[in-house]
Amino acid sequence: MNELLDAKDKASSLLQLQHMNPDWHTDPNGLKNAWAFKNFEQAFEFMNRVAAVAQAMDHHPEWSNVYNRVSVNLTTHDAGGITALDFDLAKAMQQNAADIMGRDVTASSQTLAVDGTSHLLHNWVTAFNNEDLHNISHCYAEDALLWGTHATRLIQGREGVAQYFKAVFDSGRRVRASILEQQSVGGQHSRIDQGSYSFSSTPVTGPMVFTARFSFVWQIKAGAWQIQSHHSSVMPVPA
Repeated sequence: MNELLDAKDKASSLLQLQHMNPDWHTDPNGLKNAWAFKNFEQAFEFMNRVAAVAQAMDHHPEWSNVYNRVSVNLTTHDAGGITALDFDLAKAMQQNAADIMGRDVTASSQTLAVDGTSHLLHNWVTAFNNEDLHNISHCYAEDALLWGTHATRLIQGREGVAQYFKAVFDSGRRVRASILEQQSVGGQHSRIDQGSYSFSSTPVTGPMVFTARFSFVWQIKAGAWQIQSHHSSVMPVPA
């Protein structure tokens, strides 16, 4: 019998899956995603492909199809929740969806959606909200610079970044981030994300929400995208 994943393993597996497609998410009912294909023929091809994989795995998805849209919910019923089997099927689904959709992708200088970097900021938010110290610190380069939202000094290096986020996670305030607006520019080896995000927390004094502005500078280092510089500051109150 497949065993349920604990919270840490589930978060780590989800982060890996979101590297393939940031739309994957979980809720109390399972592991979920939805795709909008070019037409019904592509959606039907996707379902046929996945059906063969699911049959071979003896693990079948809950899904629905309306014209070009396919929605899925993955859970292991005999285990009563999400197991590694669900993530294995999700990866197979994503690979087939990417293969089918990739046939219609055209290059565009107006978007970075097809260059493999559109998921980077989403992954940072996921690691932050899961209080995943390892994954969030490894979003940053070894020589990264960080001006944290409430930091009183410039933080240098991945170790310093890890200490900063450890203090946030250990505070017990359960801070959660949500992107409000984002603009991105970049090229083959660098990317800049700028915009605003909101932070909510639940300290003993009561719930708190505030908005901050951000800039992330990403670069390819050691064969992976990493944050070289991150600035975050509380949004000023309009005059």
